[in-house]
Amino acid sequence: MFSVKWITRWACAFMVVGMCANAYPQESTTGTAMIEEIIVTAQKREENLQETPVSVTAFTADAIEAFGFRQSVDITAQTPNFSVGYPNGDTGVPAPFIRGVGLNDFGVLNQGPVAAYTDETYISSNAAQIFQLLDVERVEVLRGPQGTLYGRNATGGAVNFVSRKPTREWDGWVRAGYGSWDMTKFEGAWGGPLGDTTAFRAAFLKTDSDGWMKNRFTGNDQQGIDEFAWRVLLETQLTDDLNVLFNVRGGKTESDAVQYRHLGVWDAGGNMCPTADILAGLCVDIFGYSEEAPYTTLNGVDVPATPDYDEGNYDFEAKNDTDFWGVSLTVDWTIGDYIVTSITSFDDMDDFRPEETDDGPNDILTGELAVDQESFSQEVRISWEGDQWSWLGGVYYLDDEATDNTAFDILRDFRPFFVGDDVNCSAPVGNPSGFCPEAFVFKTKSGTKQEITSFALFFDTSVYLSDQLKLSAGLRYTDEEIEHASFFFFDEPAAGNPAQPGYPASADNDFSNVSGRAVLDYQINDDLMLYGSITTGFKAGGIQSTSDGIAPYDEEELLSYEVGFKSMLADGRIRFNGSAFYYDYSDLQVFAFVIVGGIGFSTISNAADAEIYGAEFELQWLPIDNMFVNLGLGWLSTEYKDFVLPSGDFSGNDITMSPELTFNGLVQYDILLDGIGTVTLQTDFNYQDEVWFDALNNPLLREDDYWLWNARVSWTSADDKWEVSAFGRNLGDEEYMVYAFDLSFFGFNEEMIGTPRHFGIEATYRP
Repeated sequence: MFSVKWITRWACAFMVVGMCANAYPQESTTGTAMIEEIIVTAQKREENLQETPVSVTAFTADAIEAFGFRQSVDITAQTPNFSVGYPNGDTGVPAPFIRGVGLNDFGVLNQGPVAAYTDETYISSNAAQIFQLLDVERVEVLRGPQGTLYGRNATGGAVNFVSRKPTREWDGWVRAGYGSWDMTKFEGAWGGPLGDTTAFRAAFLKTDSDGWMKNRFTGNDQQGIDEFAWRVLLETQLTDDLNVLFNVRGGKTESDAVQYRHLGVWDAGGNMCPTADILAGLCVDIFGYSEEAPYTTLNGVDVPATPDYDEGNYDFEAKNDTDFWGVSLTVDWTIGDYIVTSITSFDDMDDFRPEETDDGPNDILTGELAVDQESFSQEVRISWEGDQWSWLGGVYYLDDEATDNTAFDILRDFRPFFVGDDVNCSAPVGNPSGFCPEAFVFKTKSGTKQEITSFALFFDTSVYLSDQLKLSAGLRYTDEEIEHASFFFFDEPAAGNPAQPGYPASADNDFSNVSGRAVLDYQINDDLMLYGSITTGFKAGGIQSTSDGIAPYDEEELLSYEVGFKSMLADGRIRFNGSAFYYDYSDLQVFAFVIVGGIGFSTISNAADAEIYGAEFELQWLPIDNMFVNLGLGWLSTEYKDFVLPSGDFSGNDITMSPELTFNGLVQYDILLDGIGTVTLQTDFNYQDEVWFDALNNPLLREDDYWLWNARVSWTSADDKWEVSAFGRNLGDEEYMVYAFDLSFFGFNEEMIGTPRHFGIEATYRP
């Protein structure tokens, strides 16, 4: 049954579509304005977006600048049915979901089902999937299973970040910005020819800010940014048939460790509060602390109440320390009618993230998350294209080695009283968790060494069955092996648990799969294409470290049915694309944070099958020559099937990070000033329906629906060399969560919150 709420949302969304307009114009052969053609490489060859039978959202460099995207994950706000959670905050490990397919694991070793690529190189590290957008030419979001064309098999989709390449003409730009919280940004790029056959392009980006969250316990600002990234591209045309592109990149992040909001969940007697009382701020943690009232710590320090959205009391402040660098070599060699492409890549990341896990003035729980990860990949493919037939085949190899070290210091403020003593559990009567504070005073350390070796053969072909009907089909064979060794120990012999040397728990596993796709597209006329596809997706299983060893989990598989259309209307002034899909998911890998015996554990298991269906619609409209509108609408229905854990049956729950409705848009209006330049007025927005942050659908781990509104005004000189802009983001000062964790066995929940309202100015020069 369709609810009144559902019908109202859809009606409102389509009323807005009817009221708005947006498109980056270009001039047609008749001299009238029309929507800009977008060239994508979603099928490993350059083609018009409107001729690609895949559900794709593409952002050009102009669009990225107009939206003010700073990080790779920012694109989710303007992409239908694409959402992201931040289990470690917005500088940590992201959890991207496309059409309900993703993994909300905050660990760094489990590679999710949404694959990210920079210049055709797979980003294997979860921690590396948040990065600054640096001199980007285009971003493409491909929805649905990918595998017969892309390096790593992925059930959810792929996101391709394409850098601006060197040219044979001198070209560059530089930009400086200043904003709220003393935010400064300096970025730029420059490149040109180095002789007759070689060209280069270098880019950099440096961002700093003091931070928008006030720590009342110390008086310091938190959530500050300190990021630097750079890239150098060198391209050489060795012969008319042989082109080589060398890519070297790197960067460093020393931003503040994320600080969370603290939500108490116990009453004064140590019992779990009713949900209404928790949300009203009437409850406390294990030490009796609440952000809603003044408090005195166990050490006798008085701290104020911090009920405001952007403040807290934190006894632990730290900096992230992330270093990364990488190098890749892309060779394109034309041999007669064939093109041979080789992509060789190596990436290294050293990531250390301390965190104030308890979010308060007492030392209940602090953590250290660290990983050193090296990834090598090699892809070789051969392609051939004729008038009626084309094909592509290749081989892909990935070797990913990672060492993860994690530590948690638990209940340090209790240590003087309990460590080394005989303890008797004195959990409060009526406490449903049965948690015994005296038995859990220790520092834990765990480490994991893991190596993933993946090998694949793939082949994809397209055949014109008639002038209008085309069949595309592909197959992929994947063999993936994982070796995993881990240790876990208590780092204080006084607690009765001596350290265990080496890696006592180890295992390996091997997974193989054949996946494929079949797509029919029919070009009704130059302005309308219909397509339908059946695709299978595969994500290999893995091995998870636990406190008592290791726990393997199996691969997951997805069967996708999709239909869609690509259309141009009103003589090229309207582009309207849409798709609808149905997913049959089996052996879904589910991350859950469960409480067993009073202690919380993170688990990954093949706990469920799932059913997912939905649709996306995207509209660009040029109602008049100087007005551009972009709108996107996503609808999603998700449900776990046969989802049973030791703690209960959760079948029928909604999938995490999968809002039922997403709606986004941009409206841009140019005012032409003769001889002076152009003033551009812009507003953009995104709406997200209510969303769950855990698979168990805990009512405390969810966010209600919300809107975010932004605005920008800019002036561009008549010669296009100068641009000055001012912007405001989250103009409604919306207070919203981007993730939440259940730590109720310590009497509180963590709440990761979104950035409040902020403003800034920027100046750009293009010589």
